[in-house]
Amino acid sequence: MTSCILPAILSIEPLKRITPSQFSAFNECKLKAILQSNRTDALLPIHPSAHLGTAIHKIFEKSSGGGITGDDDFKLAWANYVQEEEAKMNLSWMEKHFVPLERSVQNYEVKKQQCLLSVRNMILPQLSHSEVKGESHTRKSEEVWLQTPDGKAGGYADAIISTDFGDVIVDYKTGSIIESGHDSSEPDVHENIQLQLKLYAALYNSMYAKWPVSLRVIGMDGESYEIQFDEDECSSLLGEACQILAEINSIIMNNAESYDMMLKRLASPSPQICRFCSYRPGCLPYWEQREVEQEIDWPYDVKGIVVDKKRLGNGLILITIMPDGQSNVVKVRGLHPNRHPVLNNSYDKVSIYSMIADNVSDNYKEGLFTTIYSMS
Repeated sequence: MTSCILPAILSIEPLKRITPSQFSAFNECKLKAILQSNRTDALLPIHPSAHLGTAIHKIFEKSSGGGITGDDDFKLAWANYVQEEEAKMNLSWMEKHFVPLERSVQNYEVKKQQCLLSVRNMILPQLSHSEVKGESHTRKSEEVWLQTPDGKAGGYADAIISTDFGDVIVDYKTGSIIESGHDSSEPDVHENIQLQLKLYAALYNSMYAKWPVSLRVIGMDGESYEIQFDEDECSSLLGEACQILAEINSIIMNNAESYDMMLKRLASPSPQICRFCSYRPGCLPYWEQREVEQEIDWPYDVKGIVVDKKRLGNGLILITIMPDGQSNVVKVRGLHPNRHPVLNNSYDKVSIYSMIADNVSDNYKEGLFTTIYSMS
C-alpha cells in the first residue's frame, strides 16, 4: 500500500480454514475477520498495547518451552521481543510515533513485572498437583497443532499438559480475562475466551477420539481459570465454525456478485464493532451505514473535499473539509505534518479517522490514533 493513499479495494481471498481464535470475530463481523485471517495490512494504527502483548506472548511461549530459565534470560528476551515489535512499528508511517513502547504503553513497567512473575511461575510446573485432580506425573507439549480431518478448522493450542488423569489444554492470555462488572462471587471468563477453549477441545477430540480432562486459561498475573465444558456443546461449536467457513467462501467465490455487494453481505457495521476496526477506512458499508444512522455514536471520522489548509504559528496544521453530502464544513486542528504524509502534498479529497472532538461543534483535533488518507 502506498503511504497515505487509500487502496481502491480491499484484497479478499477465500479462507483455507477457520481457527478457534477467530471464531468470535466471525460472529461479530465476517469482513473484519476475513481481512485479519488473510493478514491484510491494517489501514489504521494498531494499539501499542497490542504490540507489547505480542512480545509478551512470545515470551510466554519461549518460557513455557524451557527457553527461559531465570531472570537474566527474561531480561534478554524482553529486550529482544520488544525491540522486534518496535522495529515493525518504525516501518509504519501510522505507528512510528508510538515508539518506544515504554513511553506509549500505559503501565509498561507494571506489565513487565507481571510478565516476569508469570515467567517465574512457568519455570516451575505450570499447574500444581491439586489443580488437576491430584495428578502425580505431568508432561507438557508446547504449540500443539489441532485440526479436523479435512483441515477446515484448526489452530495451535498454546500448551497441552498430559497427566495421569488425562490431557489439559492451556491457553495463555496477555489481555483481560475476566468480564468486568460481574455480580457473582465466581469470576466470569470472557465468552470469546471460553468459546476458543471449547473449540480447541472439539479439535482435540477430532484428532485423538477422546476429550481433554480440563481447559484452562492463564493470565499475566499467573492466575489460572478453569473453563467448564460440555462435549456436545463443543462439537456443535465446531460444526458451526465449519459452516461459517463454507458460507464465507461461497460469498467470496460468487463471481455473479459485484465487489460492493460482497462487502455488504460480509460486513456488519455498527459503532461498537467499527470503532475498534483497523479496516474501516476501506469499508464501503461502514460509510453507508453512517449515512443511514447519523444520530448514533459513530467514530469521529470524516471524508470530503479539502477547502483550506493552514500551517499555524506552532508549526501544526489546521485543515478545513467539506464533508460528502453535507453543507457545514469540518475543521481539524493540531495536525503534525511529520505524522501525516498527506499534509505535505496537495490532494483534493481526504478522509480522516479517529479524531478527538473539540469544544466547538464540527471542530476536532488530532489524537494519538488520528490517521489521514488521500482519496484523490
